[in-house]
Amino acid sequence: MSDSLMIKNASDDDDDAYVITNLAREWGARLPYLAELKLFKDGREMVDANSVPQGTDPNAAPVYKLMRQLGVVNLARRISESVTDRQQPNGFRKVEDSSLKDTDADRMAKQCGLNFILRRNMLPDKGDYGCSFGLVSNAGRGRFITPLSPWECWMDVGETAAIQYTYLDRENKEVIRLYRLVVDDSKTTTKVYSKTAQREHDRSVVDPNDVSSVAKFASDAKAWEPGSDWEWAEDSQASDFSYAEGCDSLPIVRLSTVDGQGLFEPYLPMLKRIDRETFDRLCITMMQAFRQRAIKGTVPTAYTEEDQEVIDGDKQAGDPIDLASTFAVGPAALWKLPDGVDIWESQTTDTGSLQNNIMADVKQLASAAGIPLDILSPDVQGSANGAELKRETLKFKVQTMNELDSEPIVRMVRMALAASKTANASASEFEMVWKPMDTTSSLEQAQACQLLYQSGLLARRTILTHKMGFTAQDVAEDDMNRLADQFNISGQSNKSDAKPVAAVEPATGWDDETRSAVDGLPNVEGELIDEGESES
Repeated sequence: MSDSLMIKNASDDDDDAYVITNLAREWGARLPYLAELKLFKDGREMVDANSVPQGTDPNAAPVYKLMRQLGVVNLARRISESVTDRQQPNGFRKVEDSSLKDTDADRMAKQCGLNFILRRNMLPDKGDYGCSFGLVSNAGRGRFITPLSPWECWMDVGETAAIQYTYLDRENKEVIRLYRLVVDDSKTTTKVYSKTAQREHDRSVVDPNDVSSVAKFASDAKAWEPGSDWEWAEDSQASDFSYAEGCDSLPIVRLSTVDGQGLFEPYLPMLKRIDRETFDRLCITMMQAFRQRAIKGTVPTAYTEEDQEVIDGDKQAGDPIDLASTFAVGPAALWKLPDGVDIWESQTTDTGSLQNNIMADVKQLASAAGIPLDILSPDVQGSANGAELKRETLKFKVQTMNELDSEPIVRMVRMALAASKTANASASEFEMVWKPMDTTSSLEQAQACQLLYQSGLLARRTILTHKMGFTAQDVAEDDMNRLADQFNISGQSNKSDAKPVAAVEPATGWDDETRSAVDGLPNVEGELIDEGESES
């Protein structure tokens, strides 16, 4: 049994060898799919080579290869980004009612550059490949969180074991680090540790930045096999993961979609069909640009006594006829055709049906993926209510992604706080706050908020937080500015030219032109002064 493990000379009771082997093989089986998804996301997928007509002239092969590259409609990127771009983190807040804002969590998120990591790495990778990972370490010079892509990390379903692949170029060494979380019968975490397996070998895992290697790997569709020549490194369990143990988690967390697939992965056959139809349309358009001509009838190949050239003495009977000069190409060229000879020319092929098929498939793709059609195609007509109804599916999908991502992100920040020795970090109860996905205009949003407040359905702070996307800090700043405005207005209420003065002037952009524009606003003195003061 130990012969099938990736660890050389592993004993039968080496449970870590079994776990790391199973994870490595699961990860290796997933890599060809990642390669195909990356090609579609980057717009580098090519129509299958079988789409090229058989028996094609070798001189035309480069042209068909170019058409395979150009016959691509990159809709996969829009499907993925239409969801991930609308996931907008907005800080953290405590669960207790005593304090809404969690200063420690926000400070740690800013220190680790969490917004940048989420927007640039973790959220796009999750949308493209179905999952992404974040490693929390206490050896990062203050930046405790490191993003990991599925190209270098994998985790089991129960989130009790994970592996991280690294290739050391200078040492020509492959390294796979195993992370494990051990729980007892009562589901209480007893230990979190890691072990490192390594081997001296060239890079065997495809580099995602190498476009040609990724394309070949996706075309071969062969799973990566770890082999059986790995060895456990010495002192591979020396790391301290007490910060992860206190949070009942591995130091690696995973963001995942609902089913673990990329957002456009279920629709790859439809995307391939659209690319094939585009390829066919390009090939037909290219080939019909050069119309084929044929001669109907028998063309003489030698001059006879009756030909005008022989009569004029320019040619002799029996001389071969130069057909190239006879059918010379030119704007004013006239061809003299022998009796019974006619010229046939191929006609233009109508590609309108192909274009209609492409548009129909794009509409079907938008409907199946739950993406508004105007995101995939600009030529869309419809009412405003219809467009809002189409965006509901996208809105619910974004809300689902936010709910799925909140817990692992909070757990990641909690471990970062514990690694920074923040007091009671593992026991701190806070939650992730997301900006609302608002598809209405600013005017409609302001009118809706005003109606909610005037009707007494929601308090002002609730509206600011849940409808306008204000953080607790934004609400506190707004309260301070309102108080300052009241003092400024009340101090000038006895002046004839009283105007509200900004409590805090911005550091930039407040020049004389801007000030004059603000001072030119309508005078609201009558609305700011009480009736008793105006009568006096």
